[in-house]
Amino acid sequence: MAAFEQTNDIAEDIFEHASDYVEARWKLGVLNTSSKAANGVADLATILLFILLFMIVLLFMSLSVAWVLGQYFNSVALGFFGVGVFYVIAGILLWFIKDEYIKLPLVNSFLKKFYSEDEDRKY
Repeated sequence: MAAFEQTNDIAEDIFEHASDYVEARWKLGVLNTSSKAANGVADLATILLFILLFMIVLLFMSLSVAWVLGQYFNSVALGFFGVGVFYVIAGILLWFIKDEYIKLPLVNSFLKKFYSEDEDRKY
């Protein structure tokens, strides 16, 4: 009977260590996920703040250029129309090059950041 009890104790120890290992891996996964989520939210907030600042600067610069063009052409409406045409042309150009110069670099940046964090971690 002693051999059976010893085998039973060993099996219980193995099960206990395995369950501790699974629990530790689960907690590590939750911690890594929450860390990535927190970094993502912080990055998103920073990007949104910079976009807001950029939009305000762009608005005032566009108004200034429109006003200067309006004075040059002796028609404020023509100045605003010229700035509007510029933005339409810029939008059309961006539409045609968006995949190569906007989408692809953003996806590559995301993948590089996502996988570089995983490579730095040692298990």
